Amino acid sequence: MTQQSFLKTSWAAALVSLVLIILATVVALGTEPHAGQEGFEVFADTATYVANMAAAGDRLRIVLYIDGLFMMSYTVAIGAALLAFAQNNRAAAILSGIGIVAVFLLDAFENAVMAQSINMVAAGDALEQSRIGFQAMVSAMKWQTASLILFSTSFVLPSKTFVEKLLVWGARLGLPLSVPLFVSNAFGLRTFAGPLMLLSMGGGFILLALVTRKRLQMSRTES
Repeated sequence: MTQQSFLKTSWAAALVSLVLIILATVVALGTEPHAGQEGFEVFADTATYVANMAAAGDRLRIVLYIDGLFMMSYTVAIGAALLAFAQNNRAAAILSGIGIVAVFLLDAFENAVMAQSINMVAAGDALEQSRIGFQAMVSAMKWQTASLILFSTSFVLPSKTFVEKLLVWGARLGLPLSVPLFVSNAFGLRTFAGPLMLLSMGGGFILLALVTRKRLQMSRTES
């Protein structure tokens, strides 16, 4: 594949990722308690966790389905961008390429565990605190790995125009700053960190779509 092909693929996948984020958010906020995955990615007492999962179960299944599609789209969007701009920093591109596959696998494992927890709750089986803690651990590993990969990817992306600089610094600061707050609940800011993570991802895909589209147009003009 040529650089133009990678740019076109990244652009299309970034748009798909953005649409899926919006769709998952709408579905998650359409019920009370909210069916967002983030509420089930942290440790909680068993009674509260099970009650919330039972109430949000059907919507949460839909969110997991959308997230399964999102996993593929973000892997393609970031992977294709890395291939398109790999010449800028090959070491960082290789690290990020390996890392995005690791994030995909952790995300898939996280969803599999959560889906089975929903099934267990629906069947009336008890969830042990150790399972809830394990879910939180897997989720934390996924988010921390994702923040590292975005930080690494920022050294591969171009940074000449204003929009490109916004994308680069968003990748360096967005998840890398908000994820540790979400995972650790430092300063009691977990509830603030969740929306910030969502905003960082949504804004990142908007900027990635703009950058890859512009670079695609430039490459066509030059050729």
